[in-house]
Amino acid sequence: MSQIPQTLRPDESFVRALLGSKDMRELARTAVQHLGSIGCQWAQILWNTDHGHERATQSWPPGAVADTIGNLLAQTRHPGEKVEQPSLDGGSIKGACLLSRNGHLSASLLYRRDNDALIDPIRMLEWKETLKLLSLRCESLLQTEQLLLDVERLARAERLQRALFAISDCASSDRDTTDVLRELHQIVGRLMYAKNFFIVRYTAQPETIRFIYFADSRDTNARDPHEVIDAAKFSHSLTLAMLRQGVPMHGSGNRLREQLKIVRDDLVGPRSEDWLGVPMIENGILRGAVVVQSYDPAIRYSYDDQTLLAYLAQNILTTLARREAAEEMERRVEERTLALRQEISERLQGERLQTALFRIAEVENTSETMDGFYRAIHGIVSELLDARNFYVGLVSENGEEIDFPFSVDEKQQDRYPSRKYGHGVSEYVIRTGKPLRKQVAALRAMEAAGAFELFGAAATSWLGVPLTLNGNVIGLIAVQTYDRDYQYNARDEELLSFVSFHIANALARRRANESLHIANLQLAHASQTDPLTGLHNRRYLATQLPIDLAFHDREQSCPGDSGQALVFAIVDIDHFKRINDTYGHKFGDSALQMFAHVLKNLAQIGDYVVRWGGEEFLLVFRPMDRQAVSGLGERIRCKIAEHAFELGDSVRVALTCSIGLAEYPLFRDAPYELGWEQTVELADAALYWVKNNGRDGWAALRPTENTDRTSLLQSLQAGSQALIDNRQLRIISSRNETLA
Repeated sequence: MSQIPQTLRPDESFVRALLGSKDMRELARTAVQHLGSIGCQWAQILWNTDHGHERATQSWPPGAVADTIGNLLAQTRHPGEKVEQPSLDGGSIKGACLLSRNGHLSASLLYRRDNDALIDPIRMLEWKETLKLLSLRCESLLQTEQLLLDVERLARAERLQRALFAISDCASSDRDTTDVLRELHQIVGRLMYAKNFFIVRYTAQPETIRFIYFADSRDTNARDPHEVIDAAKFSHSLTLAMLRQGVPMHGSGNRLREQLKIVRDDLVGPRSEDWLGVPMIENGILRGAVVVQSYDPAIRYSYDDQTLLAYLAQNILTTLARREAAEEMERRVEERTLALRQEISERLQGERLQTALFRIAEVENTSETMDGFYRAIHGIVSELLDARNFYVGLVSENGEEIDFPFSVDEKQQDRYPSRKYGHGVSEYVIRTGKPLRKQVAALRAMEAAGAFELFGAAATSWLGVPLTLNGNVIGLIAVQTYDRDYQYNARDEELLSFVSFHIANALARRRANESLHIANLQLAHASQTDPLTGLHNRRYLATQLPIDLAFHDREQSCPGDSGQALVFAIVDIDHFKRINDTYGHKFGDSALQMFAHVLKNLAQIGDYVVRWGGEEFLLVFRPMDRQAVSGLGERIRCKIAEHAFELGDSVRVALTCSIGLAEYPLFRDAPYELGWEQTVELADAALYWVKNNGRDGWAALRPTENTDRTSLLQSLQAGSQALIDNRQLRIISSRNETLA
């Protein structure tokens, strides 16, 4: 009997074929073929590369595993372990062998062989050696395939991460929503087949759908992204069915319709070979769905595709929600911005109006002239609207004329002339008491209808509003333009009408102030004027003289002594009482008037002639040399003495006068020692000296080196003669004598 070898050299061609196998499928084909050559009736190799996945288990040859032999496979626990079971007739053995297991990786052999084959020890050794080689090569290939799968998963994860980043970028993009949705479609298309892709939004109450994005290679139904569709119209739609269930749906269109008992109609588009839809849910609320479908039998979606699409759908929903929130925020911001702009515009307009009203009130009081007032009003109106051509028209007090106190016009340099109140467009506004805003065609049509007559250059747009005061129309303000591209609008009319009310009141107050000012001037003039002679009185002198003296004092304070002085002269009519007693007060008044006239002719510009009281007059002469004082006194005396006073009714009298003179300042080295009032007192003392020494003359008192300045005026109250006698004063007079 020959000895049985312990080991058997493996078939080299089989070994080379195993080593040359690139994947499990090629290895399985090689192994099944070889097993048949060593007495195996039937063999099938199964392998698993992704534990837990419904499509992870593969086999060669393809086919389902019988339950009986599958039970044998389930009994294997360790690599290399075999579980066999003889057939009922004993002619064959079916078995299962776990070739390799490493974690979730596994490969198994299912077989059926003849019992006779087991009798041959050589065949037994060959069988065992084959199983050993298969186990080793399966373990190596499974690890390689798992590495490739891991690499593919990493690549898929990287693509997914890039897709998520791209989706996130879409959320913050400032592009149009249509472009963003198109970009989302492209992102999904880079991860799975998505040639036919759409996104639908869903609302439960009321139940509506909206296809915000729709791309399909065969469906010709137009989908308006803005159209909100009643869900009842899509009752036969797989999309609506999936939305109502709120769970993903996957399968061929026909199979899904059979399961859901949905009848197909043309509204839902062509039949799809594979249909995959996933809902978009936010905080437990269904917001819509993402759907992909294939019309190609060769292209179908996997469980991985469903998982991936569900994950992408939630990110798409987040993107859409963020964009919709941003768009809603932008819409609200835009609405608020428009409201704020309107509010700001109205506020600015209100501020401009308020400023205009303040300025109207201001110019009412600050304008020195009416022309200045009107110019200021024009400037104010110009800040509110186009007033390059502007005029004010006022009706005269008797209503017979219309005057244009102010006008500016690009076509007419001169101010509009006054005219008789007639049938012009200005009179039309005044007559109706209502604003008129018309363009050139409407103005001509109204003119042709006889409403009014147009004057001057034709304006392309005209706006006039009445000036109303206490219910009475006193005039109008009008603006016009010759620019064909500009037209006055209702807002301009409203502004001008609003301003016109205040202008009318300001104008009335201005007129009243002007009248009051004139009345005050007249009153002031009357209060400072002697009504009999028309000369200024003491009140005028007390008001005006200090101003002139202040100027004189400033001039005198300059270096150098000019030797000049102001001269005060008090002139008194000699024996005036005789005229009143002889001829009566009427003739006495005539004498005073003629006397004042003579004195007035003696004065020059800058001199004062004042009726001081009764028959006394005060003259203040501008600065002159002190040596000229005596000549001045004599000139006054002679003019009066030489004048023939014709008093009327053939009454003719001759008059003389007494004149008291005083110089200001009295003391050259102390110009402020005596004021003008004291200077008048000194002139009055000189006047009394003349009266006491024969009248019809003049006299002036001057200080000496013995003058007691502190008591001079008090001493004058006792009379000037005593001061002259004790050499406190010296006198020069028309008596041709000087007393020291």
